[in-house]
Amino acid sequence: MNLESCLRRIGVSGNVRDTVITSVTESIDEVKKGSLFAAVKGRRTDGNLLIERAFSMGAAAVLTEEDINTKGVIRVPDVRSALGIACSEFYGDPQNKMKITGITGTNGKTTTAEYLRHFLEAGGYKTAVIGTFGSRRDDYFSDTGFTTPSQTVLFRELHSHMTAGVTHLVMEVSSQALSQKRTECIDFTLSVLTNIGHDHLDYHGSMEEYVNAKKLLFGKAESSLINGDDVYCQEFINASKGTFRTYSAEDRLSDFSAKNIRFSEEEISYLFLSDKGICRFRYKGTGNASVYNVLCAASSAELLGVSSDVIEKAAGALPAVNGRMEKLTAGEIEIYIDFAHTPEALASVLSALKKNIKGRLICVFGCGGDRDKTKRSEMGKIASRFADRIILTSDNPRNEDPLEIIGDIVKGINNKNIYQEPSREEAIKLAFEISGEGDRILIAGKGHEEYQIIGNEKKFFSDRLTVKKIFGI
Repeated sequence: MNLESCLRRIGVSGNVRDTVITSVTESIDEVKKGSLFAAVKGRRTDGNLLIERAFSMGAAAVLTEEDINTKGVIRVPDVRSALGIACSEFYGDPQNKMKITGITGTNGKTTTAEYLRHFLEAGGYKTAVIGTFGSRRDDYFSDTGFTTPSQTVLFRELHSHMTAGVTHLVMEVSSQALSQKRTECIDFTLSVLTNIGHDHLDYHGSMEEYVNAKKLLFGKAESSLINGDDVYCQEFINASKGTFRTYSAEDRLSDFSAKNIRFSEEEISYLFLSDKGICRFRYKGTGNASVYNVLCAASSAELLGVSSDVIEKAAGALPAVNGRMEKLTAGEIEIYIDFAHTPEALASVLSALKKNIKGRLICVFGCGGDRDKTKRSEMGKIASRFADRIILTSDNPRNEDPLEIIGDIVKGINNKNIYQEPSREEAIKLAFEISGEGDRILIAGKGHEEYQIIGNEKKFFSDRLTVKKIFGI
């Protein structure tokens, strides 16, 4: 592509008409002959320090905010915004050729996205998802590395889905991605809020900044769907650019609601009410979080054109979501693997598992290193409220001492039935050793992840496979 065409919406000056670019990237490892390299200044690396290297690797031009008087260097007011525009132009504005739904929130993004995909496909729409589980459609999969990938990867995947004939795309949108303008070039058809809880304060610094980052998704969407039961509901309504709708499971006045909610052994049923009528949902699930995830996905699907009768039928065949209340059984012992890694998520899962329990509730969990420390004692407090036995272990300790992380969690625990085992495998083995008939075990924090980050090394580790080995399943 001609560089001038790629940068036409940025309004750069200079003689770029005859420069041909072959790719757009902010990763120095992806630079090749003819690349347009964006020198992004991040928290750990500064792309401006790599400009000379980029040219030596064959870059045709560089975008930067710095005043650098070198041939091929193009100064822009905001390099992240410029990168997004350049990617959009390079890939032919794929975001404008599909209906894109952006889902944000502290908890439930992945499950809601999976359920929405299920409803949309039941409605006959060719659908793709970009999120925690990568970029997927039909039999296609690409590991994108992050919940919301960089502009370079994001637009590459959008282009792939567009050319494959995808009409509806569901995307998980993280607060970090929004603050880093990764989705700034996308005018979402629908923006969705699951909930707001305590997370990522190590990055954003305060709840106010965390919420403000989330609100950016709603400033450009054609329409919005907001959790009417969330304490921040009105803030997101005020932030919405287009029309907005709300959903509720607590009898609040809303456009979509769940009524007559009933929980039985491993099954949930309720009436789904909207202006299109009433549907009855009955599906396998546990806890209030499941109610909200299905309610949110069904409401989104109806707003996107799926008929209520299709939604009702599809609700009875919801797919299992990897690492989300994933149940394994060893004789009379139930083991649940869940991604819960925030105070709200842990409380939701534990309270659900506490219902109708015959034996004891054993909770195995830890907290991530080099991340928000303020939630650690709160998660300890929540575990001690619901669990009969607590086994504290490592999550992704990164560059922190696992025992120090465990010590922070212990500060919130007010019962004595706790064990401290920094080895996650040994902690799961300990859960096996102390468990008995009728007990339930929750292994929380990692869910679908198949690795642990210890120091700067990513090592293979799977809660699921470890459980199967230890429990002989």
